[in-house]
Amino acid sequence: MLGKRDVDAELRRSLGLSMKELQPVFAAGGDAAERKFMECCWCLWKANGVELVEPFVEANFNTLPEKSRSVLFQRMITIVYVAQDTEIKNALAPIDN
Repeated sequence: MLGKRDVDAELRRSLGLSMKELQPVFAAGGDAAERKFMECCWCLWKANGVELVEPFVEANFNTLPEKSRSVLFQRMITIVYVAQDTEIKNALAPIDN
């Protein structure tokens, strides 16, 4: 697994922000913090999957206020359910020849 320095380097490259610069945004909570957190996760996932997302979440998730953590958790669960539902539907769909 990669570490915080790798996460920081990718965030700077992708979004022009460091984790230190993101801390006040996350600590404030609310919609802006939640959107920025998800944007960071998406950027990191595209760059290197779970290898970058995991250290980012470990370093930042608990800095969010409780309400924002709850909202993000609900959104993440929804994304997983939608992805699984789509995968199941695709697996059961007849193959066109």
